[in-house]
Amino acid sequence: MRIVKADSEIIKRLEKNGISKEMLSFFQTSKWLVIAEQNDEIVGAAGVGGIFNLAGVEIQEKYYGKGLGALLQRKLIQESKERGYSFNTVMINPKNESSVKLHNSFGFLKCFRINYSVGMIQDVGILAFNWKGRLVEKFLKNFNNKINMIFLACLLKMLKSLFPFIINLNEKDIPTPSIKWIIKNFEKI
Repeated sequence: MRIVKADSEIIKRLEKNGISKEMLSFFQTSKWLVIAEQNDEIVGAAGVGGIFNLAGVEIQEKYYGKGLGALLQRKLIQESKERGYSFNTVMINPKNESSVKLHNSFGFLKCFRINYSVGMIQDVGILAFNWKGRLVEKFLKNFNNKINMIFLACLLKMLKSLFPFIINLNEKDIPTPSIKWIIKNFEKI
């Protein structure tokens, strides 16, 4: 495993090695990546980006269940701490049981759930490393009620063009948030 800059060469290799379109978009806007290679092929990657230090991991399907996701996540957390980050955040599909289990095993705390649009549900979690991270954790927990979720839904709608900076996702790669859908499907966790 090694740490690399998310440059065009690495992105091309990730694309060639079958990384999903969604994660490729995420990795393109990441500050840095942890990559796992075997026989000159990238078999897994993890990255962090955006002002909320959003972390993401993807491994090739043929490597599922072999502990590679945990190795990448552990290295990502270690590198985040070494770079002086106060926290990492994640957005997890609650139906992805292996992702939920992985993040729970590292101590990520679930802050709130957002039903972003039809078919897109995300649990937002955080792993705080120090007091600054715990402040962000308290801030994120505020969205676990309907009033603040309405506020968040409106903000997301207005700030979609800033997603690459805020949460490390290219605006063109995710649907426009539906305020009505978010409010109608609010779930307190």
